[in-house]
Parts: sequence; structure tokens; C-alpha cells
Amino acid sequence: MRIAPLAVASALLMACAAATAQTPDAERDVRAADAAFWTAYNACDMTAIGALLTEDVEFYHDRTGRTTTRTGVVNSLRNGPCATPDMRVRREVIDNSLVFHPFADGYAILSGRHRFHVRSGDAPERLDGQAEFTNLWQFHDGRWRMHRVLSYAHGPAPYTPPVAIQLPAATLAAYAGSYRSARIGEISVVVEGEHLKLTAGDFVVLLYPESTTRFFAQERDLRFEFETGVASSPDALAVYENGALTERASRAP
Repeated sequence: MRIAPLAVASALLMACAAATAQTPDAERDVRAADAAFWTAYNACDMTAIGALLTEDVEFYHDRTGRTTTRTGVVNSLRNGPCATPDMRVRREVIDNSLVFHPFADGYAILSGRHRFHVRSGDAPERLDGQAEFTNLWQFHDGRWRMHRVLSYAHGPAPYTPPVAIQLPAATLAAYAGSYRSARIGEISVVVEGEHLKLTAGDFVVLLYPESTTRFFAQERDLRFEFETGVASSPDALAVYENGALTERASRAP
């Protein structure tokens, strides 16, 4: 009477071993295939995207619903994020969020969280949002392909300010001065230590250098671009919020 429980336990242990030992390099290969897919996605390379999907793939999105077949998913990307020539969407996986789960019979799951960045024309890239994903991969005809794709929990991403760089004092001093816009009026920029301080009425914010001409705020997604004309000194200040141009002020004489 005790043999049956032992047999069941042995069968379960053998099944677990089969799930993990079926393809010893599965995790490495699935992660590599996943990286290749998203490289193709960022480049809008439809041929490479299609090659990494099974013919009967199903894509489930919490906002747009269900899309089926390789052709359907590729067309949804072609007519969606890749439809506008001067706009690009860049996907970025959130560090240390990727988790691999092996399954028997040539399947595996890769899940995690990712963010999407959007660039329109010459505007600075902006963080558009983030989501969670769970993708079922299938090993078939000698390679791993996405078989079931779940994308969910879409929402705004928390703002993470860039890493500030250090600029020479002379560069910071060149940006100091008064600027004026039709909507806000006078905007004052002064040097404060290794960064700038901008004052517009009751609004005061510290500007930290991201490049030689672009600065950012620590509190929220505000970018400040000093624009130069013929002379080397700036003649305008452009303000971007969440990647969208919200103000342009001319330097006062």
C-alpha cells in the first residue's frame, strides 16, 4: 500500500527533472532571443520581428485586446508604433526584473517589467510609460520563438532623473541672464554652485546639467535646452515637460 505514494513522488521528481534538464541552455538561448526581438522592435525591423514569432502566436494587451497570428502581430506593430516616420518608440527592460521559468516539452516563460520611451522629430526623448509582461516561448524547428505574449499593467512610469554631469564654471556662466516669453514673462537664470537656478514668478527650480546645452529638474520630468544662434552664447531657452515643448523664451538684451 505504501508503494503507490512512492511511485507518485518518483514520477513527480522525474517530471520536474525533465522540465529543467530538457534543454540545458534554454535560459541563455531564450534571453538571447528575447534581446534580439526587442532590438528588432526598437528598429522597426518587421522581418526580424516576424522570425521570432510562431505562426500561431497570440498577443494579449490589457488596452488593445487580443491579436492573433504572426501576420496579425507584425501588422499591428507596422501600423501602430512604427507607422509614423518621424516618431520612434524605444523599449527598455527594467534592470533585474527578468525572470526565467523552464517548462517541459520545449516551452519556457520569460517575465518582467519594461519601459517605453518616445522620440518625436527633433524633440528630446521622453519616458512614455511602463508595463509588465509574461511571454511564453516555444522551441520549434531549432530555435526559440514567442508563442503567447501578455502585456499588462500599463501606466505612467515613475520619473527617474538623469545622472548630472559637471560643466566648467564658464559654461554655466554663459547661460545666466534674463529670458522672456510671451506667456510667462521674465525668466531669470543664475549660477548656483555647480548648477543653475531658474526663477519665473513664484516658480523656482534648480537645473542640473545633462549635456553642455541641456539641463533637467530633479523633481519631475522637466528639461531645459539652451539654444544658440550665430554667436556662441545662448539666444533662447526651450522648456520641455514629459518630452513636449511647453515654452520657448528669448534671451533679453
